[in-house]
Amino acid sequence: MTSWLHRVRDWSLHWAGTKWASLVLFLCAFADASIFPLPTPLLFLSMTLLNTSKAYKYALIGTLGIFTGSIAGYALGHFLWVDAGGNFTKVAEFAFSHVPGFSRDVYEQIHVQFGHWDFGIIFIASFLPLPYNTFSIMSGIFNVNMLVFLLATLIGQTVRFYLLAVVVKLIGPQVKTLIYRKLKPVAIIITAVIVGAIIVSSVF
Repeated sequence: MTSWLHRVRDWSLHWAGTKWASLVLFLCAFADASIFPLPTPLLFLSMTLLNTSKAYKYALIGTLGIFTGSIAGYALGHFLWVDAGGNFTKVAEFAFSHVPGFSRDVYEQIHVQFGHWDFGIIFIASFLPLPYNTFSIMSGIFNVNMLVFLLATLIGQTVRFYLLAVVVKLIGPQVKTLIYRKLKPVAIIITAVIVGAIIVSSVF
């Protein structure tokens, strides 16, 4: 597990130090929100640590990448799960039959939760250490109101990226040392930021 984290760290630091950093961050965020989970937060942190003066610019790029990628993820869920006649597609039937613990009953239960708490679920998902494409695809599957989905995604991702940018600008040197030497404290810092953001969102 540790070796994998080191490889992810090294990959992030490599791209963060190139002229392609902004493009790679956007593409990484886009994929993370649509088709394939990638370490977008770690790449973002690496980039902002190497150039803190561009922290807010990178926060904007990361937000836009996730936002546009989530639209693609929503479309995937919307068109691949149910056909024009309202019937489950072969992709859905395959998932019901082959994904452990997933059934039509479980699907309906999740559907009910999204029906009641769509904005809250999507907003909170922005701060969870889980691939955002899971939630963007599920939003499409459950036909969440598009405006609600877009607003929750935009607000949640903006808060997350800019909150991380503020943290880096405040304690950048210390975090940089931790990334190069100890990964566990970095995970603690990120988790603390996420928990704080969830508490704020719950209060307001």
